[in-house]
Amino acid sequence: MNIGSSQTMEEINLVIGRAISSLISSGIEVEKSSILAQLRQSEEQAVDGMKMIYAQAIRLVTEDQPWARD
Repeated sequence: MNIGSSQTMEEINLVIGRAISSLISSGIEVEKSSILAQLRQSEEQAVDGMKMIYAQAIRLVTEDQPWARD
């Protein structure tokens, strides 16, 4: 995946981190599926350019990475 700028990657990491933090504070187990659900919910509420950041974060989490398998 070609993310583009390092600023974009930082924003993607930030929204993934927020999703994980939200899951932890809600007492929800942190799994790939729950992270994706949280990111999709946030994407629905996002405006303008943030929708693109959430979409890229979702793509990054759904990619089959050897280090990210459930």
